[in-house]
Amino acid sequence: MSKSLHLKEVESNYSTVLEKIHNSARLTGRDGSDITLVGVTKRIAFDRIKPALDAGLRIIGEIISTELKKKILKIKEYSPSSKIHVVGQMQSNKVKYSVERCNLIQSVQSSKILSLINKYAQKLDLVYPILLQVDLSQAERRKGLNRQEVIKYLEEIKKLNHIEVQGIMTIAPLEYELEEVLLSKFFERTNSIFQKEIKPRISVDSPIISMGMSSDYEIAIKHGSNMVRVGTAIFGPRI
Repeated sequence: MSKSLHLKEVESNYSTVLEKIHNSARLTGRDGSDITLVGVTKRIAFDRIKPALDAGLRIIGEIISTELKKKILKIKEYSPSSKIHVVGQMQSNKVKYSVERCNLIQSVQSSKILSLINKYAQKLDLVYPILLQVDLSQAERRKGLNRQEVIKYLEEIKKLNHIEVQGIMTIAPLEYELEEVLLSKFFERTNSIFQKEIKPRISVDSPIISMGMSSDYEIAIKHGSNMVRVGTAIFGPRI
């Protein structure tokens, strides 16, 4: 496949994802514009990101790595209005860079990370936006805070003047990906707890529930997601 043809494929994929987002939103009586698309570009070369930026993508999802540090300047120079969301596992040594260079961290799930975000945000004299990563499933290996922990953290954050919780992020357990019924129940349960117990404790006007990736974003939208993180469905296989 030629390089130019491959780049056209990215643009076509992006349009297809947008169309599916709009179709899924309509099924729940919402408009597609209510759903925010995050294009996940980890291990994706910059020349494959450009067609999506040209087509209108404005939020990039990344992990903090040497790769990102090399291409973030290219992204910002090419598309100054673009924002970078941290979607990968957050470690202590990555917090400073995230707060200084990125626009939002979606993957916060420890008191230590919260304290560090608050510390670096205070130094920059800003209030930094985050999402709490939750896992409200019954799976043995959780990838986030459980129900009780979320409520505890929301109370704890009230004491941190330089952090603003804008919502939650979740990743469906791997074993659920093979069964649509389990996926639907997982997203439905997460949204139910979000609406009843989490959203009332968040002060922003439009709280975020970030759930759904390339393999399941249509199902997630049908069950309340208003932000999806899509990588391979737009950019193709990663390096």
